[in-house]
Parts: sequence; structure tokens; C-alpha cells
Amino acid sequence: MRRVIAIGLFVSLLSGLRSFGVDFSQVDRSIGREPTYKDKPSYCLLVFGPEANTRVWLVQDGERICVDRNADGDLTGSNEAFLPSERREFTTTPYRSWIYAIGEIVPANGSRRHTDFKLTRYQKGDSPADYILSVKVNGKLQQVAGWAPIFSEIRGEASVVHFGGPMVVQPLRDRELSLSSKKPELHIRFATPGSGKSSFASLAYQSVPANVHPRAEIEWPASDSAPAQKTVVMLEKRC
Repeated sequence: MRRVIAIGLFVSLLSGLRSFGVDFSQVDRSIGREPTYKDKPSYCLLVFGPEANTRVWLVQDGERICVDRNADGDLTGSNEAFLPSERREFTTTPYRSWIYAIGEIVPANGSRRHTDFKLTRYQKGDSPADYILSVKVNGKLQQVAGWAPIFSEIRGEASVVHFGGPMVVQPLRDRELSLSSKKPELHIRFATPGSGKSSFASLAYQSVPANVHPRAEIEWPASDSAPAQKTVVMLEKRC
């Protein structure tokens, strides 16, 4: 029998992370006021804080992105519509990307502001556009989400990305580890779950102090020729 184990079943990290408890089915998906759109809009909802009390709608309208920067439910406010601040296009691939420098999210209810908010839209050929969201929660903790299509043309079905909430551990890349592999590698991320496709908000490795290293305990099943075995490793590399 091969010494193989599914990563999702054994990762135990001594990091003090809390379980996730927001009921996204109860999140308010209404919008108070919307601008006159030039194209068919598509929607993505961001929520902030441990209890997801701050709601920030993003609306894709052609090249324009509308952002409810003060989280008041009104997308018609000043400085809430953005065009790309940077464009890149390569005709040989073909590939193009648009970068939106949103800046600060400053909730009108007086809760903490979030800084360095940036949205990157990139597209290869005629495939659907992918998006990357990056923000410093409370101006300190950087989280990143996306790398996939995140907008929905139906507002009620929009993905909900949760920044600044409790985190869980999620395996990446390989779904199994095997002692018979030439170079077995364990890849994980710390992330806040959301609702919908590609809604995990990952903790950027830059936000973790350089001297902090999670510990993984791996319990290998017994094989026909060997008893069960435990491996303890420190996860020191970041990417």
C-alpha cells in the first residue's frame, strides 16, 4: 500500500485560528442607488470585519468599475467610478490587463478604513476576464482574492468576498501527499472563506512576520510493510 494521504484530511496547524461563522445567506444584497450604466452591469460584493457588517459593492460596467467606497449603499456618489489607471496589451499572445487604483475604503458608519485597494482585470484571448483584488484591511493586514472570474450579471447570485474575517487553512495545488514521491511538497494558504466561486480572501505572505512559521503535523497511514508514521515539519517557504 502506498503511503498517500489527502491533504484536506490531515492538516493541523497550531496557529490559533478561529472557525468561521458568518451566514452569507443572511447578507443584505440590496443596493440603495445605482448609476446609469453604459453597458450590462455585473456584480461582486465585498464584506469587511469579523461579522461582515460593512458591505462594499463592486459593479463592472464595460471598462468602468463602480465602487461603493463609503459603504452607504449608494453607487452614485462622487469618486466612486473608476477607469483603468494602467493598461497593458500584448497582441502576440494575445493578452491584456487593466489596473484600477481604487485607494481607500472609508465606511460612512465610522468603522475602520481599508487602504491600498487595487483591482486588476486580465484576459487571455476571448476567454472570460479574471480579476485580482488586493486590500489592506484596517490599513495593516493585506489580503488578496480572485485569480478567476468573480462578477455575476445577476446581483442576487454575486460572489461575496470576505476581508478581515476569521481564517481557515486551505490546501493548494496538489491534493495528495505521497512518501513515494521524489519531492513531496505541501502547499497551504490562510484565507477567509466567502460565498460563491473564487471567494476565498487569502492572507498575503507579506503580512506574516518573517520569523513566524506554521507547523504541520502529518499522520501517514500504515502500509503493508510499515506502521503508521507521523511527520512534523515547519513551513518556512513563501510564495
